[in-house]
Amino acid sequence: MEGRTTLKGNIFRALSANFIVAIVGFLGSFIFPRILTIDDYALYHTFTLYLSYITILHLGFPSGMAVNYAGKDFKTIDKKQYKSELILLLLILTVGTLGLFAGAFIVKSIMLVYISLAVIPVGVIGSYKSLLQSWNRFKAFSRISTILSLSVPIFAIAYYFVTGGLPGDTYIVIYLITNWLVTAYIIFENATYVRGSKLNKLFSKRNFETEKIGLALVAGNYINTLFVSADKQFVNLFFDTEKFAFYSFAMSMQSLMTVFITSISQPLFPAMAQGKFHEKEYNDVKSLLVVFGSLSGCAYFAVSIIVKYFIPKYMESLSVVSVYFVVFPAMAVINCLYTNMYKIFGKMKMYVTTLAAILAIAIILNAGFVFIFKDYRGVAIATTITYYIWFIAGFKQFDFMKLTKNDVFYLIIYTVGFFVITKIQNYFIGFFVYGIFILILAVACYRKILEKYLCVYFKGKR
Repeated sequence: MEGRTTLKGNIFRALSANFIVAIVGFLGSFIFPRILTIDDYALYHTFTLYLSYITILHLGFPSGMAVNYAGKDFKTIDKKQYKSELILLLLILTVGTLGLFAGAFIVKSIMLVYISLAVIPVGVIGSYKSLLQSWNRFKAFSRISTILSLSVPIFAIAYYFVTGGLPGDTYIVIYLITNWLVTAYIIFENATYVRGSKLNKLFSKRNFETEKIGLALVAGNYINTLFVSADKQFVNLFFDTEKFAFYSFAMSMQSLMTVFITSISQPLFPAMAQGKFHEKEYNDVKSLLVVFGSLSGCAYFAVSIIVKYFIPKYMESLSVVSVYFVVFPAMAVINCLYTNMYKIFGKMKMYVTTLAAILAIAIILNAGFVFIFKDYRGVAIATTITYYIWFIAGFKQFDFMKLTKNDVFYLIIYTVGFFVITKIQNYFIGFFVYGIFILILAVACYRKILEKYLCVYFKGKR
């Protein structure tokens, strides 16, 4: 019972912090498209696209650390070992930075300079947040997430009001400065914690084993990154700047909702690592995630209202948003259960193989929609189909997970209902109709599961 209470508390903390992240991101996702030109907006999203590719430069070492520390108490860790891990991580990231700087000098690319300057802050912040999750330190995790989410948009908007403009390059520089400041804070905090401790050997057998574990993880995670960004890269390569800006805007809307899915995934990982779930409970969680993912569709109507009245120049992107929001039930199960189960059950080879297959399917489908239909919106359809292929494949990989008739019925009715209701021109009415539709459908398909977990939740509240 205590373990469940802790899990619920951790999910609440992650949701609370990510709610702030989502609200700020939600506002920023509409403010910046309005104050930036389409070209500057596209430039910034080109930066964020290539930023996602640099995570491999830490060579998986922090991923191995996160697995080793999963479910452990931060206060009991070996400071000598932790100190050596921190120094080794910084060395790896520094080598990656210098390599990209050299590449930027050779090809004379300012974008590559920006990316190289992001290697250390992105690597340090991402690694530290992963460790905080492993240690169940969600208060500290929430603090870091909140600072990051607030700082960049506040500084960018302040610059806009002072100067009357916000070039894309300036927006990128603000991002870099903010992340470097947070990185400096993290390094100082950790240096203070391990001060006075002797240093274990950097190139020790233990660190080698950590790297070995991490390499398998980073291979899978990097293929996942390529998969997640494949559609955006296709649009970037084969369509003009305006279409890329529209598509990037739709992707930013999807990313906002993914924040809430991540809020559940983060606390689930250490709980699953500690063996707090039985096989039947995984199926219950799967059903709850499907409902949660479908409820996320309510956000489509909020997005539509704001776009229509605040940034009408992005109205065309709503057709992409509507397609992408259908993916959330599958994405919730994949991100919260599958990716965690691959790690917890030691199925890293299966994880990498699955991601490689999913990436290949995504590339084939994206290419097909681009070259046959010559419409950038088709890329969103291809990506959504790919997610559901992975969703179905997962039930074959984890045989204790079952795709029930209720699940199939729910997803079919949900998909049809979503596309029908999103045709309602009055978005305010559409919001309420959709919300009522999902609640009725959820009760019809999952009444017993909903009653069971709602009763547990409210008993815990009392």
